[in-house]
Parts: sequence; C-alpha cells; structure tokens
Amino acid sequence: MKEENFFKNFNIDPLEFDRSGLKWKELKDISLDYGKIKGTLGRVGKSIVGKTLQSRHVHSINYRIKKDEHLIEKIIRKKIKSRDRIINRDNYRSEITDLIGIRALHLFKEDWIQIHRFIKDNWDFIEEPTAYIRNGDSQRIIDYYGENQCRILEHPYGYRSVHYTINTEYRGKKYPVEIQVRTIFEEAWGEIDHVIRYPYYTDDEILFRLSSILNRISGSADELGTYLRYLKSQIERKDELYLKEITEKNSIIQNLKEQINALSIEKEDKSRINKTLNQLETDRDFAVKTGSGEEFPWMESFMNTPLFRNISSRIEDITKSSGLAEIQVSPEDMEAMKKAQSELLSIINNPEELKKFLSQSNVTELLEDLNNNQ
Repeated sequence: MKEENFFKNFNIDPLEFDRSGLKWKELKDISLDYGKIKGTLGRVGKSIVGKTLQSRHVHSINYRIKKDEHLIEKIIRKKIKSRDRIINRDNYRSEITDLIGIRALHLFKEDWIQIHRFIKDNWDFIEEPTAYIRNGDSQRIIDYYGENQCRILEHPYGYRSVHYTINTEYRGKKYPVEIQVRTIFEEAWGEIDHVIRYPYYTDDEILFRLSSILNRISGSADELGTYLRYLKSQIERKDELYLKEITEKNSIIQNLKEQINALSIEKEDKSRINKTLNQLETDRDFAVKTGSGEEFPWMESFMNTPLFRNISSRIEDITKSSGLAEIQVSPEDMEAMKKAQSELLSIINNPEELKKFLSQSNVTELLEDLNNNQ
C-alpha cells in the first residue's frame, strides 16, 4: 500500500507522522519480517486457545494474528504519542505485545474470577492485568479487581474488559500474547462500536451518544444476568434447606414405623397405622442440592438501578399472590411432630391403650378417609 493511501485509510495526519521520526522504508522492512513469522504466531495462538478452553467458565474463544497494516498503524500511533520511543525491525516483536490476540468470553460477570485464576496458574504475566471499567461502576467492583491484583483504568468510551499480557513458550522461544476476557454482552457492544465509529467517526457526537446508550443497555443485561444467577442460587439454597427438613421429618416417620412393627399387636392394626404414616411422608426427589459459595460483587451496582427496583417490586407481588403460597416445615412444626411422636410412643408401648386409641370413632374415620384417598 502506498504511503498516502495508508494515511487516508487509517485517518493518520501525515504531518504528525513526519514529526514522529519514523521512515516509511523502516515500516516496510518491519512488514516484510512480520510476514515471515505469521505462520508460527498462528500456531502459538492455537495452542493458547486449546489450553484456555480447559477452563469450564470460558463460554467461547477466538484468536487472531494482527494484520500487517494494523501492526504498522499501531507502531505509527505509538511513535506519534511518544517520539522518544524506539520501535524498529529488531525489537517490534517485544514492543508490540498483541501480535497474537486471544479473546475469551464468558456468560456471567462472576465467571471472570475463575478465568483470571486459570490464566494466573498457567502463564507468567509480563505486566499486571488491566481491568478497564466504566464511569459509574461501583466501588465494590473496583475494589474486587484491586483485591485480585489488577490495575484499574477508567476507559473514556465506557469499554469494559480485563486484559492480560502473558509470556508463552513455543519450540524453545518465548512469545508475548494478549488475552482479553469479557462477557458476551461486552463483546457485542465493543464489536458494534468498533464497526460504526472506527476509524473515521471516533469523535462524532451523535454516534458516541448512541453507542453510550447501547453500552448502558449491554451493561444492564450483564447485571440482570447476575441477578438471575443470584436468584437461582437462593432458590437452590431454599430447596436444600427444605430437603433437610423433609429428610428429618421422614426419619421420624420411619422410626415410628420400625417401632410399630416391633409391637405385639394385630397385623391389621399395624397395616392401618403404616398406611397413615405413609401419607405423611414427602417426596423429596424435586429438591436440588447446591454447594455454591459464589460471590456477587456486581449485584451492588444492579441493585441501585431503577430496573432492579421494578423487577424486585414485581417479584414481591408475585410471591405474595395466592398461587405461590409458601410450603415449608418450620422449627415449631418439627417440635410439634417430635412431641406427637413421644405421645404416640407412650400409647403404642401399652397394647391396651393402643386398642382404646384405635377404637375411637374420630381415629377410625381418619384412617378410613386416608385409605379411601389412596
């Protein structure tokens, strides 16, 4: 590509290029050298992708080898920004650390910490990870990144992502690799913003404002996803507690059955009592156990939004409706059952008292009703 066409395509001021001290011939030499190593860089990228996919929290992943023209553009912009910086054919491979770029996507914001630990356990950092945040992100999120040894930078365009620059070895040589970790919603907004505004309309006010609105919507989608996951964890926790209470109740009933079967009473009486106890047992197959100890640091920012207040108000209305009456075994109910067990044991341990108890009209009617409803 000719020099003047390159400047036009990438919106680079020729005067700024001249002041940077770069020479077009030097850039062409870099491009020729880069063409020789791109095949190797591709194989390195594939090996990183394969390794990263071992983390079950990675939903999807892709990689790219930087295009020649984007490499030259980046060198020019770095030199314009810092004229004293030296980038040449001998050192560009180490100065430009994203020749190999990996993008790992995850579904929920909370998945990030597991991917972060996976990367930390498998590669050496060239520099500390950078967490890009948006203006307005809660202090809890900022602290969370800091607690996990990330440098925090507020991005002027609201871009959210965590960037890692790692060292990897391939056939005896070390290669720098950039890994970007973000949610699927963050990826969608970033791709749309890049296609619409880059490189000519980065300063267009209308496009910037509309893209910012889309950014907010994608951020709200992430936070709503967090809230759904949080609700699911609470439902699972409630089911776990319910299962525990039902198991205790069924244990009491089973204990009663064993004691009744050990008594010297008529077989028909035993059968009627056991049928009654069977009616009290609860099917517990529906209950779901969970050992989740997840943190939800992104919940705080979501809970401060009008969207959360509207959702929580609606959920409260639904849960208070007659169609969702709560089913639970309270501690008081458990205590009453234990007391009833004790009283029943005192009766069944005395055959005469048991016969008198079973002959009562209300008890007989109850047993008949239960048997008829089976």
